[in-house]
Amino acid sequence: MIFLLVIAGILGIYITYKYPAFVAVVFFTLTLADVNFKIGEFPLNTRAIVGIAAFARTFIDTKKDSRLGFYSSPAINIPLFTIYTLLITEFYDLITFEFIKSCALTFIAVYLGYYYYFKKNSSIYLKISLIIAGIICFSDLAYTYIFVGSFPVQRIYQRLLDVPIIYDQYGDVYEPVNWGFYGAICGMSFLFILNDFINKKSKQSLILLLLPVMFLGVLMSTSRSSLLGMIGASIFLISKELKDKERARRAYQLIFVALGVIILALFVFSVLSNYLNLDVEFIERISSRLVDEPIAVLNKYLGNTYNAQELDALDWRGEASEIGFKAFLDLTFVEQFFGIGFWGYATRDLGHTQLPPHNGPLMILIEYGILGCIFWFYIFLSTIITSLKISKLTSPVLIILLFYFLYCLGQNEEMTHGLFLMSLSTLIAENRYIIHQNKYDKPILTST
Repeated sequence: MIFLLVIAGILGIYITYKYPAFVAVVFFTLTLADVNFKIGEFPLNTRAIVGIAAFARTFIDTKKDSRLGFYSSPAINIPLFTIYTLLITEFYDLITFEFIKSCALTFIAVYLGYYYYFKKNSSIYLKISLIIAGIICFSDLAYTYIFVGSFPVQRIYQRLLDVPIIYDQYGDVYEPVNWGFYGAICGMSFLFILNDFINKKSKQSLILLLLPVMFLGVLMSTSRSSLLGMIGASIFLISKELKDKERARRAYQLIFVALGVIILALFVFSVLSNYLNLDVEFIERISSRLVDEPIAVLNKYLGNTYNAQELDALDWRGEASEIGFKAFLDLTFVEQFFGIGFWGYATRDLGHTQLPPHNGPLMILIEYGILGCIFWFYIFLSTIITSLKISKLTSPVLIILLFYFLYCLGQNEEMTHGLFLMSLSTLIAENRYIIHQNKYDKPILTST
């Protein structure tokens, strides 16, 4: 075993030195798809090993451009925010080694997202990783539907690599991420491809193949947050592109393609439910999450009659957010201003459910205070606004960030972790590249 690890280490060092971009794509994919496992008794997990290797490789790069450096760019605000979260969490004695590792990997993801944009002067590496991650997540959902027939999602890589499956206190499979996560990755991949379709960045055959697959992945995840993000980001993208006559034609084509994709995805979804011997209760639960719950919640807020038994997670999340905001108002001024640290809300059980508030912006406000919330939104909004001002074409990274922001309105800490912040640093790199090109060379009109 030791001999095999040595051989693997030597091979890994060679690949990292010779093909650094490949290692970066592997790390991005592991981060996006949330794939992680340990190798034997080695103290670091796979994602950490690959991330550290990719990060270390950047120090021997002889083609760095000091004018576009990470530490002199607005991207430096992201690790500064992460340091702030560490300090606040430590102040309340909530810091753990796992949180420190998570913050370290977040920094590596943020740095590499920025750094590797400039290797091709495009977000091509992020695009490749996102599509692969989308395929992984779709495959996991399909595997669960066909061979398991019930949630939580069973991951193929765990079966192939014989990764031990963790069970909770009730004997059920422990679920590190909600199944909505798989829909989110498929949704982000869908939107990236959608943007490419409008701006003629991908082959037609590839578009027609991947769009229905990713849309079906969103449906199979039963994630209302992902559907909300897809609808909102798609409307924004289409409305923005309609302002240009040439791209408007592509946008109109897109509308018809999207309708076809929806019909095809619904047809495939129907076939899955009818011919793959899926659990009837499982299918009814999916129908309830995608149709019955949203209709019941809408009727409730419109003052119409509704079935109270159908007000499951959607209504509960609304109540959880209300309770969370009231809990924030009950904190001391110092706690309101600086926050109560990572997972402080659940640790104190401020919601009386031992669960977080399921509202991303609210969780930032509670855990990192008014100061941390202002800092985070300054980084996010300034990056988005800059991209909208300087780029003639809508950046696909901007679109997936808008999607993920909408998605996180019903989630928890995702807005302060690797996936979101890595995408944000990539967009900062894109903004800086475009500004630099506009100043010194020809204006950049494309964004890949």
